[in-house]
Amino acid sequence: MTRIKQLFIWVLLAALMFGAHLSWRETRYGRGPQDHSGDLTGPSREIAFVSNVVEGTVSMVDLASYQVVETLDVVPDGKRVDLFRDPLQWLAQGYLESRGGLNFAQDTDLSRDGRVLYVSRGYLGDVAAFDIESGGVLWRTPVSGMRADHMDISPDGRRLYVSALIYGGNIVEVLDASSGEHLGAFPTGEWPHDVHTTHDGARVYAASLGNMLKDRVERDADPNAYNITVVDAVSLGRLKRYSFEAGVRPFVFNRDETRLYAQLSNAHAVVAFDLKEDRQLGRLELPVDQGVTEADSDFEAPHHGLALTPDETTLCVAGRASDYAALVRIAGDQLATLAIIDVGDAPSWAALDLDGGRCLLPNTRSNDLSIISIAEQRELARVRVGAAPKHVTVGRVPAELLD
Repeated sequence: MTRIKQLFIWVLLAALMFGAHLSWRETRYGRGPQDHSGDLTGPSREIAFVSNVVEGTVSMVDLASYQVVETLDVVPDGKRVDLFRDPLQWLAQGYLESRGGLNFAQDTDLSRDGRVLYVSRGYLGDVAAFDIESGGVLWRTPVSGMRADHMDISPDGRRLYVSALIYGGNIVEVLDASSGEHLGAFPTGEWPHDVHTTHDGARVYAASLGNMLKDRVERDADPNAYNITVVDAVSLGRLKRYSFEAGVRPFVFNRDETRLYAQLSNAHAVVAFDLKEDRQLGRLELPVDQGVTEADSDFEAPHHGLALTPDETTLCVAGRASDYAALVRIAGDQLATLAIIDVGDAPSWAALDLDGGRCLLPNTRSNDLSIISIAEQRELARVRVGAAPKHVTVGRVPAELLD
């Protein structure tokens, strides 16, 4: 068989698979729709949900006792995508994992009543809702493209905003939290990554990395590569787009949406950005341990994790390549280092407890969770969790589900 014929056959097969992907993707799975947007009632416990990306579990850490009280299996339906469930994902999953590693639990969000955990499941290419008490699946919804990435839940608990990272059409998809139904989508920069709703739920901010399969020089020249897109949460119409010098990793903004702080690709730093004047205010370079190389950065992200205290005076920063948590003081437009605190190997996210006094960092390569006191500027505890923890969400869960 000639090479031209081989190429023709591969193109034909790809076209057929893509057509099947568009016309058939399994959506009915699980117990079915349930509304959990009501308020939490009764006694509760503060829980950190730690996503273990390689293991496909979520460790539930009680923040009063620093103990794992439950481990939720978030791949009860298996770690391989079935041909009849999603043909294109079935075809691509092995290749994606060979390039990016196993990822079965990318991000999590908790329902308002504390009874359901929503999980974006990386290279399974979907979002699934889990009943915390039983561990059962309520629904499972595939997203566009090859990877379900970061997501956020609206303050009223009714919508999930999920980044369709790889070959997903550069969009953030909107899902109904009760049923998983697709409600819409909005365009972003190339390769959408971190996404956040505003405190009032009126707007959604979505950051982009740029196409990381392209050469960096080519990527840098693309005006659609490194952006934060702001949309109206109801109409999904674009309100604003901000441009950055590199891919935008985790970011946070203050309550009145005048200041934004972000980590950028290939940078051991934090930048401050004025959202009203559309300009970068400053950049704080942070330490790099001796002997650190690009291999310690993981996908061009030597820093990956950012949290802002409720009084908006301190950032907790995950220094992934150098294995530390940095506490950064915010004074007007200026950023300054308060403390560098050693944690486990490769902290890959940062989240605050509900009071804002402790910062939690999942350490991907040492399989544990570091808990930092912001006031005391020290590590309080290090809790063993599952394989390759990469994200953490904090919320309150009814005590009856855990007793």
